[in-house]
Amino acid sequence: MRKLKFVPLVLIVCSFAFAADMRQVAVLDLPGRPGFDELAFAKGVLIISHPASNSVEIFDTVKRRPIGKIADMSSPRGIAVNDDGSAVYIANYAAGNIVELDTNAWRVKRTIPVEGAPESLLLVPKSHILLTTLPDKRQIAAVDLARGQQIVAAPLDGRPESLAFDTRRAMVYVTLLDGKKIIGFDNALRPAKAIPLNGSLPTGLVYDAKLDRLYVAVRYAVLALDPETGSEVSRVPVAGGIDHLALDDSSRTLFGVANGSVFLMRAEARLGEPEEVSVDVKGHTMAFDPAKRLIYVPGGREGRSKLLIMKQVAPGTADSQNASIATK
Repeated sequence: MRKLKFVPLVLIVCSFAFAADMRQVAVLDLPGRPGFDELAFAKGVLIISHPASNSVEIFDTVKRRPIGKIADMSSPRGIAVNDDGSAVYIANYAAGNIVELDTNAWRVKRTIPVEGAPESLLLVPKSHILLTTLPDKRQIAAVDLARGQQIVAAPLDGRPESLAFDTRRAMVYVTLLDGKKIIGFDNALRPAKAIPLNGSLPTGLVYDAKLDRLYVAVRYAVLALDPETGSEVSRVPVAGGIDHLALDDSSRTLFGVANGSVFLMRAEARLGEPEEVSVDVKGHTMAFDPAKRLIYVPGGREGRSKLLIMKQVAPGTADSQNASIATK
């Protein structure tokens, strides 16, 4: 695995396929103590769940500063955004409910109780169904947003971690952290498939519609799976601790983040050798803006909350030759 360390105010030149095309843009202050869970974009702003401060931060990516906060949350976790960005759903873990935000005024519109502590969220495409993991109950549950209530829950034989939706088969997948497998459910939340994994502690999960692949982070590796057969197509070694994966379809890049590193892998017929970019912000979650090719990683540095911003640039451009960073 190739590894590149970003150093402030130093020009870095190398020939790595991915890492040389990553430019660290800024490290900005965020309020509160470090401890972030998930990020999502809605109406041009970045929403950051911040369980360490029991809040949700609203960050303006143009002005590059926080512009609002949803306070009095209870360890907020997963985030889901509807297609037009008019509604944002937050898993309010310790309160046992889903909080819906009005994105016009950035305020709480309503809360929907669930029968457990919600963590990961997923909106089922072209429906009014929101799926959530309930790790304290070892369940996955469906919430009817039109009725504002939980309608069904399915038991699991492990702790659910991440969710992904298979658009080809209309199936939702969930990783079981302590089960070494992925479980697939149909649209009625009936178990339809079990995919055993040659790896422990599965966390981050992404479905690639173009190649019909499932990517899953396990301990010390990322796997590419054929969801039809459940067979492993390829694997690449990575450092332990990846909780989150994200796929950029336009550049065919699979991103992962672990404490102090961002990983980039080419997602083709087989996963390419990962590039590791070491950064001085310790975080475990990220968001990728495909329009601006910016990566956002919230975390901590020297006990303070920070937001790292990196840019993916085309090889040979002026941007690719400039590796300076701005700090605050």
